[in-house]
Amino acid sequence: MKSGTQRRDEVVAVVGGGSWGTALANAAAAAGRPVTLWMRDPEAAARMELARANERYLPGVALHPGVR
Repeated sequence: MKSGTQRRDEVVAVVGGGSWGTALANAAAAAGRPVTLWMRDPEAAARMELARANERYLPGVALHPGVR
């Protein structure tokens, strides 16, 4: 890939669903990338997926639709 070019088909994986990981996943999804957010706690991941928000670490911020 040439420097300065972007590929829209690249998937972003974010490891860690804390405040930083959630914000990074949202930013990447807002930039048009499909994002997979990995969390170590499956119950917390299920709550976050259901609520479409990370109320524990990033309250009041909706999870971008491009984050799964």
